[in-house]
Amino acid sequence: MRGKGWIWVSSILLLLAGVGLFVALEDRSGVQHFENLPWQIDVRGPDRTQVLGVVLGETTLSDIGSGEVRLPIPEVRLFVEPDGTRSVEAYYSNARIPPFEANLVLLLGLDASGLERIWNERTSERPTPSGARRYGVSDAALRELSQVPIVEMSYAPRARWEADLLRERFGDPSAQVRLDEDQTYWLYPDRALAIMVPTGRGRTLMHYVTMDRWNGLLERLEKAGSQRLGDTGEGDAS
Repeated sequence: MRGKGWIWVSSILLLLAGVGLFVALEDRSGVQHFENLPWQIDVRGPDRTQVLGVVLGETTLSDIGSGEVRLPIPEVRLFVEPDGTRSVEAYYSNARIPPFEANLVLLLGLDASGLERIWNERTSERPTPSGARRYGVSDAALRELSQVPIVEMSYAPRARWEADLLRERFGDPSAQVRLDEDQTYWLYPDRALAIMVPTGRGRTLMHYVTMDRWNGLLERLEKAGSQRLGDTGEGDAS
């Protein structure tokens, strides 16, 4: 009986050890490994860049609704600037691309004729603080826009990203453009990325474009900085 008792105890110990090993392996396999993180930028050519699960210059709003990164239906808006410049944006509030939540703005790559078609399909109108006019668009326009490639992305995380964390994830910028006393853009031309870093209570904004649109983005930032700083020249990249 004593021998059988030892066999029984040994069997229990082996069983417990096996359960412990299984739990340990299960815990290890349960560790989440996230992809499509904001600092994972893959420049595929002058007109293609992948970031956050979107290939700028290729991915459409329709793709986002059915692909690897799925987001809710956006608010699509037509903007007309005071100088007459038109653009169409898709806005997502509190979009979740794991593990982060952010507000997301996608600029659609429409040519002049495409913008004219959308202009003719405009609906409601609202002013904006910047002086631009904002319009809704018809259902027919939305169907067309769902097939238009995304060419620029603005990503504003809900959590506050301090400068130290930005340097850790993205590295040191090659230059900076100061918009005003509270806002400075860090520039990463090798990735066509500009990060707006607030010094006050504002939120970080990451702006991604394709390489062939980088100079245009830089010109817009320098113009905005010059206007806000009163044409003092402080908006120049340095």
